[in-house]
Amino acid sequence: MEEIGFMCARCGGEVHDVTHNREGSLDGVGYRHNRRVEPWDHELELAVGEPSPGEPACDFCGADGPTWLYYPTLDPEDTDMFEVELDTTHLSDDDTAVAVLNMLYPWYACDTCSVLVADRQVDVLISRALERTPVPEDVDVDEDTVRARLRGSLSVFFTTRPGRPQPSRAV
Repeated sequence: MEEIGFMCARCGGEVHDVTHNREGSLDGVGYRHNRRVEPWDHELELAVGEPSPGEPACDFCGADGPTWLYYPTLDPEDTDMFEVELDTTHLSDDDTAVAVLNMLYPWYACDTCSVLVADRQVDVLISRALERTPVPEDVDVDEDTVRARLRGSLSVFFTTRPGRPQPSRAV
């Protein structure tokens, strides 16, 4: 039997709980898709069940069959305090919390995005993600919000993964 947990009833994807802490106090708990950026094609429909494991995809643009893996360089268990330079401009508390969670997990990249990462082409990475997955007109989020979410997640990525990627087949 698979492990039962939180999932999205709409897409079947895994869901994580996100705690919001400000200066030592718990402000609340929310739930988000277990993805680099909350999907903009649908709202989370929280359910309990067996989340379906998705095939690895590029965490930058969503392309299938990523060939590179970036491991986190920070280990929050090694220290009680660590700081990350995070661009939270135009990010909600939920989006900021998800961006911070991104520092704890490895990131997959396709060949194209790996080159863009090496060249630190943040704006091109954002444009590529939006070209591959445009923001639909009939959703509650606009393209400016999606761009802010991507910029926030990428600022965490570049702060916590300055090294070279590993081939993803090593996973």
